[in-house]
Amino acid sequence: MSTAQREAEAPEPAETTWQTLRRGLALSPELRTGLLGTLALALVYMVGRVAVPVAVQQGIDNGIVGGLDLDVVWTVVAVAAAILVVTTLCGYLMMRRLFTVSETALANVRIRAFRHVHDLSMLHQQSERRGSLVSRVTSDVDQITQFLQWGGVILLVNLGQLMVTTIVMLAYSWQLTLMVFAAFLPAIFVIRSLQRRLGSAYGIVRQRTGALLGAIGESVVGAPVIRAYGI
Repeated sequence: MSTAQREAEAPEPAETTWQTLRRGLALSPELRTGLLGTLALALVYMVGRVAVPVAVQQGIDNGIVGGLDLDVVWTVVAVAAAILVVTTLCGYLMMRRLFTVSETALANVRIRAFRHVHDLSMLHQQSERRGSLVSRVTSDVDQITQFLQWGGVILLVNLGQLMVTTIVMLAYSWQLTLMVFAAFLPAIFVIRSLQRRLGSAYGIVRQRTGALLGAIGESVVGAPVIRAYGI
């Protein structure tokens, strides 16, 4: 394949993750409902992730090393268990709020998309590729649903884990915190570069797959018509 063909097939520069999120919130204001509360629940939920390693460290250093002290061990276990109960409940509430808000917002998106498709003129609909308008209100919305209910959860969890872990490391040693950030700083630029390349390659694959499925679909659907005229 020549360079000109590759440039012609290359998709337009994609928006960043934060630009996409801001645009999605602007187009679907329903997603903003209880957003701060969901973020707060995610932050509390992340406390449970660091409660276990901190409890193990405190129990070993203060309850076992230097002499067994069952009172300290039982206290650490009880506090850690109470924190896990509270954080697990917050995680359940976070997931419930996120699923409810996302499904409500996506239901309105489907309604607006259907309304827009029905408002288009017949000439415009006939000029579109077969199935492209249907995919706008089916597979595209399903992709948004998957992102909100899985990618969105991972995004919230990772943000909360990053904040809570940073606070814990600062409480233990600010020197260790700076060393960890310095070690992971190059990874940010490497991951962003790889993400752009993967996004561009995936865009080309989607275009080629769409063209292939369109050609096959037209051939399969048109075969009975051609056979009927031939007969």
